[in-house]
Amino acid sequence: MLAQSSSITSSSLTPHVGNGALRLEQMLPLTLGANIGTTLTGITAAMVADTIDALQVALAHLFFNISGIILFYPVPYMRQFPLRAARALGRATRTWRGFPIVYIIVMFILVPMLFLGISTLFDEGTLGFTVLGSFIVIIMTIVLAYMTYWCLYLEGREKCTECMTQRERKRVAMKDLPEDMEFLKARIAALTEHTGLVTDEEEECEKGSEDEEEVDA
Repeated sequence: MLAQSSSITSSSLTPHVGNGALRLEQMLPLTLGANIGTTLTGITAAMVADTIDALQVALAHLFFNISGIILFYPVPYMRQFPLRAARALGRATRTWRGFPIVYIIVMFILVPMLFLGISTLFDEGTLGFTVLGSFIVIIMTIVLAYMTYWCLYLEGREKCTECMTQRERKRVAMKDLPEDMEFLKARIAALTEHTGLVTDEEEECEKGSEDEEEVDA
């Protein structure tokens, strides 16, 4: 299980990249190889299944990963696309610590559910569902085109970076707020004792005493 798990392989090597023991360019072929090795688990399980559908899914997983390697690894220029994406995600994570959670939810939950739902519409075989699926695909294409235009020409990336920076500042401020408040209270107490200023409690006590004296009088 450990040898065939791409997640464990990538997670084990990622700290070495962060420490500088491995370069990102050296990490890329190891990750791609692990993505092929992890497909062996599905193929092994599909070999004992009674239906051909399981083997189709396992082989689709295998050839999908192989196609990605053929597309992005042999040509040095094409290797820059995943490397640049990895560096961009690393910078976003350094800017805002909550970015990985949002990225995982969107890319590994919402996007697969969306594509699964669209493919289900086309598999129904009825004209109404096919039209609905086509309409959703058109809307998605328009949204993706606008997002690309917004990022490239309307300073969308800069705005996203600024938003993540502000969120990280708020997170750090909320995290350090209790310690900062205790520090400020200690400094104010020391300053009050040094200067002999009257605190609010002492002022209220003096005011109460004066009111009692006036009542007695």
